[in-house]
Order: sequence, then C-alpha cells, then structure tokens
Amino acid sequence: MAKDRKKGKSGKIAFVFLLLYILFFAFAPHPKYIETDVLNTFSLPSSQHLLGTDHLGRDVYALLAAGAFRTLEVVFLATALSFLGGSFLGMLLGYFGGVWGSVIQFFADFVSVLPSFLAAMALSALFGFSPLMAGVVFGVGNMGEYINQAAVLTEGMKKQEFIDAQKVLGLGNFQIMLSHILPNIARQLFVFMGNKAAGMVSLYAGLAFIGLGTDITKPDWGTLLYQYRGYLTSYPLLVFWPTLCIVCLTLCFHLLFDASEEEEESTLYD
Repeated sequence: MAKDRKKGKSGKIAFVFLLLYILFFAFAPHPKYIETDVLNTFSLPSSQHLLGTDHLGRDVYALLAAGAFRTLEVVFLATALSFLGGSFLGMLLGYFGGVWGSVIQFFADFVSVLPSFLAAMALSALFGFSPLMAGVVFGVGNMGEYINQAAVLTEGMKKQEFIDAQKVLGLGNFQIMLSHILPNIARQLFVFMGNKAAGMVSLYAGLAFIGLGTDITKPDWGTLLYQYRGYLTSYPLLVFWPTLCIVCLTLCFHLLFDASEEEEESTLYD
C-alpha cells in the first residue's frame, strides 16, 4: 500500500511539473527567437538571457520555448487523433465484428506494420513537413494499436451480463457502447494514450534532428540539437538545454500515466 501511495504521489508531482513546464515556456519573458546579436554570441545564462545565447546570438530560451509549443502541438494533435479515431474504430470492431470488422482489422494491421518514421519521411518529401503534418502522420500511424486495444476491451465487456440486461431493456447498440462500454474501458485506453504520448516527443525530435520540418525561423528541439552538435565539447550547454527539455517532457508523461496505471491496478486488487 505504501508503494501504491508513492506511485500516486509521483503521478501528482509529474502533473504539477508538466503544468509548470508549460506555463514557464508560455509566460516567462524572453526576447523574440528570431533576433540575433553577433556581438553577444555564446553568452552564459544571465538576467537578460535566461539560458544564454547561441552561435548567432539568439536567445536559447526563446528558441526552446518556440520548440516546446511546436512539440506540444504535435503530441496533442497526434494523441487526440489516434485516441479518438482508434478507440471508436476499435469499439466497432469489438462489438459488431463482421465484414466491416474485417475492414477495420485490415486497416489496423496495415498502419501497425507501416513505421510512422518512414511514412513521415515519404510525406515530407511530397508535401513538406510541419507540426500539423507530423501530428496527422503520427496520429494515423498509432491508430492500429488503439484499435486492437479497444477491440479486445470491448469484446470482453460485451460478454458481461449487465450488457445483455441492457439489450433486454431495449437499449440500442450505440447507446450501450457510449453509455456502458466506453466508460468502463476509457481508463485503460487513457493510460495507454499517455504512454504513447511520451514516445511522440522523442519521435518528433528525431525527425526534426534529421532535417524533416527544419525551419530556421521556427525552431524545434531536434533541429537545435542538430545545429548545436558541433559545439558539444566547446559549449556543451547548447546541447544540454534541448536535451533536457526532451527528457523532462518525456519523463513527465511516463511518470504521470504509469502512476495512474498503478493506482488503477491497486484499486482492482484491494
């Protein structure tokens, strides 16, 4: 029980830290990230530049803040699309099955075996890459896992006696799915969503690092790592700051939702 309470406490700490993390980037004062000062390059953190300046005299904190919002845009769009779309299709598959269920299962298998990384590279070559495109690609690419997860959970719930009782009372299939099945499987899907969101952070950073979506006027954390890689030994702080941002945001999602999963399991077994 002490371990469960510790897990629950870590989840609350992670949530508070994530909230402060977003608010800090949103409201802490900083100059515009496009401003350069060639006479003030590689400066150390100060009151004027919270995290110092880079090789072009740009404010590092301003660059990280811009990258933070682009990263969060990708993560929220991708998780919302994959969670809502995948959960809905998975519930249809698990509840009805049949021909349409086979079509949904084929789609789930197809997007599951197609790496999102490769799909993003192909689409970026054709249409260019942006946080919106990245969110759509990652969202669709992760739908397969949500579909399979929701289908298994829905199929298990469908066998429960209270579902049969609702049918006898005259409730329609979609009403049963929305009113009784969805509330009972939402918690497991939500935990799964949080853990997938953590992977989105590093995935998007990796794509930006290799040049997808690179835009000097709209920096990403991965782009900054690529630009600063040559200063790893001479000015290691330039590499340290974007790396720290990626690690902290990823850990926030992991700790928050892993703790939620532990709390749920402890409730089930107590």
